[in-house]
Amino acid sequence: MNPLPPLGATGFLRGLPEPIRDRVLRRGRKIGFEKGQLIQQHGDQAREFWYVESGSVQVGRFSEDGRLTLFAVLGAGETFGELAFMGEFPRTVDALAGTDAMLVKIGEEEFQNLIQSEPAAIRLLLKTMALTVQEAFDLVEASRNLPTIERLARALIRLCGDRPAEIVISISQQELADLVGVSRVSLGKALKKLEREEVLICGYGNITIKCKETLYSIAGG
Repeated sequence: MNPLPPLGATGFLRGLPEPIRDRVLRRGRKIGFEKGQLIQQHGDQAREFWYVESGSVQVGRFSEDGRLTLFAVLGAGETFGELAFMGEFPRTVDALAGTDAMLVKIGEEEFQNLIQSEPAAIRLLLKTMALTVQEAFDLVEASRNLPTIERLARALIRLCGDRPAEIVISISQQELADLVGVSRVSLGKALKKLEREEVLICGYGNITIKCKETLYSIAGG
């Protein structure tokens, strides 16, 4: 059993029955983004939220010198931007395409149609928001108390999502170090250990997961 939800997977669409989810997505607008292209910016007014149909999305916060502190990497089937959209407050994070990506933009019209046609979706939304807050607390606690190797394993599990092995994750080692919250040197040592144990293979700009079950064991799952 997977004890860890995919990192950043705060979207409630994946919890909807498939026919309802498909109907919402068909009403949304598909937009393609090239790798590195900005999707949303910290401080923007939230008029929509996004569903990742393909590719990956990096979520974080740009500093004044333009450096991105990475909070999450999202993949196909995940959504982002709901909390600001529902709460009607400005965006709290920046998001850009980690790879070439196809997203579905879901705005007020599509959301209102969902609520009116499927009232049960409201309860699912509230549950998802509560889980999002709990996950945030869990991540803060983990960053304070867990050793690097265990924090790395948990991050990789979240990045794998529901995909079976063998899994290729498109992420640089610096991005992964930022995500785990450790130095590049510390991350490199942890990755080499996992490579020696044949858990993963490090490539240029990607990591191939060979044994997801071993990651679960290292992560305490």
